[in-house]
Amino acid sequence: MNNQIVLKMLGDINNIIKFLSKRDINELSSSELCNKFGIKQADMIIILGNSMPYIARLGAVAYKNGLSKNLMIVGGIGHSTKYLIENVLEENKYISIDVNNKSEAEILAQIISLEENIDKEKIIIESNSTNCGSNAYEAYDVLRRRGEIPKSIILIQDPTMQLRSHASFLKAWDKEDTLIISYAPFIPEVKETKNGFIFLNTDVKGIWSNERFMDLIMGEIPRLKDDENGYGPKGKGFISHVNIPEEVLVSYENLISHYSEYNEIRFRK
Repeated sequence: MNNQIVLKMLGDINNIIKFLSKRDINELSSSELCNKFGIKQADMIIILGNSMPYIARLGAVAYKNGLSKNLMIVGGIGHSTKYLIENVLEENKYISIDVNNKSEAEILAQIISLEENIDKEKIIIESNSTNCGSNAYEAYDVLRRRGEIPKSIILIQDPTMQLRSHASFLKAWDKEDTLIISYAPFIPEVKETKNGFIFLNTDVKGIWSNERFMDLIMGEIPRLKDDENGYGPKGKGFISHVNIPEEVLVSYENLISHYSEYNEIRFRK
């Protein structure tokens, strides 16, 4: 494969991941919330289960800094759990973290309690959901039963799933007047190497392998398409309608010629 083709592929990858990494605010700050939405503090930060402790810690720090009144972690045992466990076991500082038969939410709660000194009793846990759609519905069910439906929430998720998570919450919470704000914890970017590509996000520990990253981003576009095979209203009805820009669809089609195994939705929900 010549260098020009590789560079074109990397451009398409970066184009897709920038689209998926939804950010409604540019930073996790009260001033940004006020500028964009007229509030200085959200009612709740919801951290959605994923494979990177980095993401949970980012949300926890925002909560400690007063960006939200409450903190919730959502996630049972799903497709990211084994990768989260691998990341935990690779860090000596997490030797006290119990991962045996634990949900993503339970593992992440232990991590932020250890690292950020947040009382676990103050963290609302949902540990049954297994995918983006059930994250939204199960979180809503837990909060409804507690009688604590927030008026505003900040969602923080794996960047590859941030946009679909947002669309899932819009669908699951459609009967509520809740302001849903997305903040992808970082915007992934890749560059060429002799053996393929590497991430420029060198500060993010536990970032995906190249193979898993491609599986994640190539799986998202067909799910987000609002057609008979997608997850939108015209398909399975798991999410609200998502407008996919033409340039993102073109990038996806360009990559399909190199990753033909992603022509259909595979495995993950």
